[in-house]
Amino acid sequence: MKVDLGAFVSALKGWTLCINETRCDCMICVRLPDWAGNLGEHEKVYLALYITSKHLLDYRLTASMHIYLVRNKVALRPEILTKALRDAKVVSKIPRAIEEESPYVWEAVLYKGILYAEQILSLGKPIIVKVEPPRDKRARERLRVLLEGKRVTIKGRTYHVGGLTKKLGGQRIAPWAYLLPRRNVPKLLKQVKSRARINVAG
Repeated sequence: MKVDLGAFVSALKGWTLCINETRCDCMICVRLPDWAGNLGEHEKVYLALYITSKHLLDYRLTASMHIYLVRNKVALRPEILTKALRDAKVVSKIPRAIEEESPYVWEAVLYKGILYAEQILSLGKPIIVKVEPPRDKRARERLRVLLEGKRVTIKGRTYHVGGLTKKLGGQRIAPWAYLLPRRNVPKLLKQVKSRARINVAG
């Protein structure tokens, strides 16, 4: 199994984690103990991320571990994590971020990683964007079509062509009010700021 760590944290782009692969051609390779075969796929990936984070003491890896945990709602008992640390094998092409051995070092890396992960996760949370359209009717309609799309008829069949809101992963919730992932609000502002006033809630 191979996991693209850049999918969780963009700073880890190009880093791949191999889990139980016969050939180690990744940046980091983890061989889980045999008893971990009874775990589900999500649990195995989380376990490998946990082992990797503790082995390398890199807060970015800890952030990817936390993001994976939140997105997949994984839960493993502490004794399983402790046992896996003892029984698993790790091979890494990346040097350890911190050499000092201390439980306080791991706690610092863990909490820094969690804070970093929460910042990344917050970018995907939806926020309300309110648009104050221009008074001119033509300009107003052009803006509405840009944001919400339009209906087109081809050979007697009517289709709805999505607008900018849909392309950015958002949706209309009321007239001139849209729900949009936080990370995509700047893209909307760039397209619309010269045509209308934008208010962002939260």
